[in-house]
Amino acid sequence: MARSKSSSPLEIEVYAKINLSLRILGKIEGGYHSVETIFQNISLADRMKFTVADGETEVRCSHPAVPEGKENLAYQAAVSCLEILKVKDKGLLIEIEKGIPVGGGLGGGSADAAGTILACEKLFGPVPGGDTTRFALAAALGADVPFLLYGGRALAWGIGERMLQLPVKGSTPVLLIIPDIAVSTSWAYRALDDTRSEGIHTEIMDVNSGPLNWEELLGQLGPTGGLVNDFEPVVFAYHPKLRDLKLRLREAGADVALMSGSGSAIFGLFKDRKKRDRALEVLEADRNFRLAPAEFVDRAFRIVS
Repeated sequence: MARSKSSSPLEIEVYAKINLSLRILGKIEGGYHSVETIFQNISLADRMKFTVADGETEVRCSHPAVPEGKENLAYQAAVSCLEILKVKDKGLLIEIEKGIPVGGGLGGGSADAAGTILACEKLFGPVPGGDTTRFALAAALGADVPFLLYGGRALAWGIGERMLQLPVKGSTPVLLIIPDIAVSTSWAYRALDDTRSEGIHTEIMDVNSGPLNWEELLGQLGPTGGLVNDFEPVVFAYHPKLRDLKLRLREAGADVALMSGSGSAIFGLFKDRKKRDRALEVLEADRNFRLAPAEFVDRAFRIVS
């Protein structure tokens, strides 16, 4: 059991992400997939507290479904970062209060990992090699982690580690439907690979082949004309309820709606908060899913203390 030092802990909030577009371009070496995506941070957040401790790193989390051992990305980030920083005989006590839904494709685990890298550097000094080392460490943890080190909005490709930062123009209102369905990212990739290897295409997949529009990349709602997610056909085939929820969001007034990541969260974007709040009232009558209002934010984290 780690023992906290008397020094004040570092507290930060790390923000969720959605994918305004997600295209899976194919498999590459090492079992990874080449992607093209547009990341956008939203205001749902986990609160993390980091305390320098004697002994080994330890993770404690408020959500029972989140692993607290070596399977936890924040734990992995801490161990790797402390090794790079050559910190010996010290670890971190990491306490996570979940505000980002688990298993929804909103990047909660990746945000916690990115926040841990930030905390290690705040507490022990910058990693040698700067951004090059930082990005390599983040990419080794997961495709979303490099973006969540910096946040806002970005066009990303490769395995997510190559990015072009984009401006965030205002706090666009968002409404998320979070159903009681967990979708495994590894399963979604396998299902998509199997479908493509069998030569099966759907109408959604055909639509996904269109080019991104640069003007829309910089717009309030992102690429509304090319708002696509290559995971939707295979995930909706297995979980048709998610397709229905996407349609319900559109019917409730969302200007655009899409599944985030590999799911299961579905988000709707609105041009103004009144329209979003009306949709929230319409959908609140249904108790089969959770609703979470949010906004676009232009950063990946906020230091609390």
